[in-house]
Amino acid sequence: METTDLNLIVRTSEETISDWDRTKITDARIRETLIDRNTAIEISKEVERMMKKSEIKVVTAPLIRELVNAKLIEKGLESSRKLHTRLGMPIYDVDNLILHPNKENANVPHGPEATNLTLAERIKKEYALLSVFSQDVSDAHMNGDIHLHDLGFIDRPYCSGQSLEYIKKYGLNLPHSLSMAKPAKHPEVLLAHLIKFSAALQGNFAGAIGWDAINIFFAPYLEGMSDEGVKQLAQMLIFEFSQQAVARGGQAIFSDINLYWEIPKHFEGTPAIGPGGVYTGKTYGEYEREAQRFVWKLFEVYKEGDGSGRPFFFPKPIVHITEKFFRTKDHMDFLYHISDVASDKGNTYFVFDRGETAKISECCRLSFKLEERDLQDAKQPWRMRYCALQNVSLNLPRIAYLAHGDDARLFNLISERFELAVKAHKEKRIFLEKLLAIGEDGPLSLLTMNRDGMPYLRFNLASHLIGMVGLNEMVQIHTGEELHDSKRALKFGLRIIAHMNLLTDKIKRRDGIKVVLEQTPAESTSYRFARLDLRYFSPASGRVVKGDVSSGEVYYTNSTHLNVKNHINPIERVTNEGIFHPLIEAGSISHVWLGEARPTKEAIADFVIKTFKHTTNDQIAFSPEFTTCNKCNRTSRGLTDTCTYCGSADVDGITRITGYFTKISSWNKGKRGELKDRYRNTEYFFERKEQAVNE
Repeated sequence: METTDLNLIVRTSEETISDWDRTKITDARIRETLIDRNTAIEISKEVERMMKKSEIKVVTAPLIRELVNAKLIEKGLESSRKLHTRLGMPIYDVDNLILHPNKENANVPHGPEATNLTLAERIKKEYALLSVFSQDVSDAHMNGDIHLHDLGFIDRPYCSGQSLEYIKKYGLNLPHSLSMAKPAKHPEVLLAHLIKFSAALQGNFAGAIGWDAINIFFAPYLEGMSDEGVKQLAQMLIFEFSQQAVARGGQAIFSDINLYWEIPKHFEGTPAIGPGGVYTGKTYGEYEREAQRFVWKLFEVYKEGDGSGRPFFFPKPIVHITEKFFRTKDHMDFLYHISDVASDKGNTYFVFDRGETAKISECCRLSFKLEERDLQDAKQPWRMRYCALQNVSLNLPRIAYLAHGDDARLFNLISERFELAVKAHKEKRIFLEKLLAIGEDGPLSLLTMNRDGMPYLRFNLASHLIGMVGLNEMVQIHTGEELHDSKRALKFGLRIIAHMNLLTDKIKRRDGIKVVLEQTPAESTSYRFARLDLRYFSPASGRVVKGDVSSGEVYYTNSTHLNVKNHINPIERVTNEGIFHPLIEAGSISHVWLGEARPTKEAIADFVIKTFKHTTNDQIAFSPEFTTCNKCNRTSRGLTDTCTYCGSADVDGITRITGYFTKISSWNKGKRGELKDRYRNTEYFFERKEQAVNE
């Protein structure tokens, strides 16, 4: 049979229509699968015969690929079949995606850009599992032994933390940009540079973009500015960061700003950069008053909320509480100020830097602890650039199911899973090194740009995060008790995390890479693990997973947290959760769920002081709940089915999902189940209020 005998029309992947040509099919197979020519010719002839037999008149490139793959399998050429795999999604899935929102990430709005993002993510996820990671790592992820976070962003690192000083010193000069800008001479221009650079960074990182000591580094630009002008600048910063459609998929930039009332020790003697990138002749220690004015106004804006009274979702304000904080003038006034915001809007994150500890925090709870080398860099703050390359989480309940109550087997399995997570980190590291090696002509050109004698991404300082999901359920399965049930259960949980911490030290010594533990936010992971374990480990899993099995609203307790449903005094909760935090170097947090309660600023401040002085807790946040009306655009406290102002049922709830606020309508089923279970600490704070009145 000759090729011309077929007279087929082929719709190619290049969006053209061509006549059937067996030679092209043969050449493509050789190019893509690396099989020999004779085998390629044989497969092409067999596919051609199938076409003739079917009497089909129009074929597509995907159909040809499917038929060729079938022939490769028949001939035992699995490795070639793998190379020949087409990445993509079925029409049914794409149709659903366009019509319905994706609830895997609550920060992604529904719309055409979000659809583009999700489609791209799906293809990149497939690519990562087939081409970046080895089969055992990919299988472990697919089975739910581990979770490889942000697979859809395989071609970039996880999170970044950096300094405004880089922009102040070098201006806005990004690779392949249409224009460059010299260092800003005015605060409004510096703010514009900050937003634009943050948006550019968001396109090169999977997670949050964090900025260190933002109020301190803005301070030299604020001399002589009125309080009204400073507040206007604060409004501009928060509103600009809060706008959607500037980052991938129409998202707002996932942004964090680190804030201080005092000038931290490592910045006291640092020469200050002022307008135009010129040194002012002063140190940052001499700009304390201007830095305080800015941070005060920022929280005034957070307190007011947006135009409808809703809390701002971004940028997340992270306030560092240090030993020096309590020796700084007017610190209690400021603490009451930010505590008032925490009670009313929930924005404030309180990060505790005890002793000589210094760190930059970002994302939902990620922290980069500053070592001696980093503190030396503080003399040139533009050099302070940190990142986490990837986050891999372990399914701890799964390990407990497999251990069957045997301590030795439990800890051996933890070690095995840990090594698998490390292997995943090494594989992604190799992939990113390949991309970075291309330099400014490559896909990560922004991260390779060199303005200060080193690439923007300081790859040698990168952290590799290993998280954990469901410590509470692991202990429950293994001992019969949850973490809150007894000191015995709590100590066993601590033993598990201590074991994981020792493994990070082992890896650092053995492999020379910085592997650290982080509390996994697990916005979707706790839901995914619970669903998979219900499939593979029933009926035992049905007695352990949290939420409602019948409705599918199931989840595992997040990271090392205690059961959210348990009625525990919040001081007891932050104390007991805090015992794990010193072992989790890359960041931890405890949540105090407020619900409708609106504690006094004094009660919140007192709680913060007690947590700082009497616990080892790393970070706390207070989370109120709101209902926002889509009809009258007003916002009320608490979660209600109808608007308390106009009575409309067109409402949405707002509260913290993991480490940030978002609308409840965007949450997955697992997080909705957790929301229903959360114990609101209303009684404690009402009691505190009554005590204060009586006293």
